[in-house]
Amino acid sequence: MQRVKPQVQHLAHTNTWVKPVIGVIKCNVDAATFNNNTVAGFGMCFRDSLGQFIFVKSAHLTSFGSVLEAEAAALLQSIHTTISIGLHSVIFETDNKTLANAINSTSAHNSEFKDIVTQCRVLLSNNLDYVVSHIRRQANRVTHTIARASLSHTSPHIFYNVPHDMYSLIMNEMH
Repeated sequence: MQRVKPQVQHLAHTNTWVKPVIGVIKCNVDAATFNNNTVAGFGMCFRDSLGQFIFVKSAHLTSFGSVLEAEAAALLQSIHTTISIGLHSVIFETDNKTLANAINSTSAHNSEFKDIVTQCRVLLSNNLDYVVSHIRRQANRVTHTIARASLSHTSPHIFYNVPHDMYSLIMNEMH
């Protein structure tokens, strides 16, 4: 079966999370840094066209010099996860406009950031039904909360059910 690149809904002006079209999965990605960027964590949240929770993953990242590099590393981890579990037709959403623009252009900024962006681009070019888009931070609250909570776990953590303390946040984000 031929895979088709999902169409990104250009809704960067909305403050709420928007469900993808039927057959497409959204993976929201965010990173959080702590202790003057010496510690970072990330979160990714996969949902289907009904807005239903597929799974969430959070983990620590190695130390990065900037929030931008941590966000790029979180996106890279999300793409790797998506490939490893065999998902197709995925829209990756990030609230970091600089990152989304760098992924979708042909240039990047500083060297560490550029290296991570290049790795993302290579994976995306090999998976033509993956796209990256920008959303407002207000529409990415669930994943931001997951990234902030990543320090509560000593190792990568995957949730296959909505964590009880996040249920109302997920439901409110979709309305």
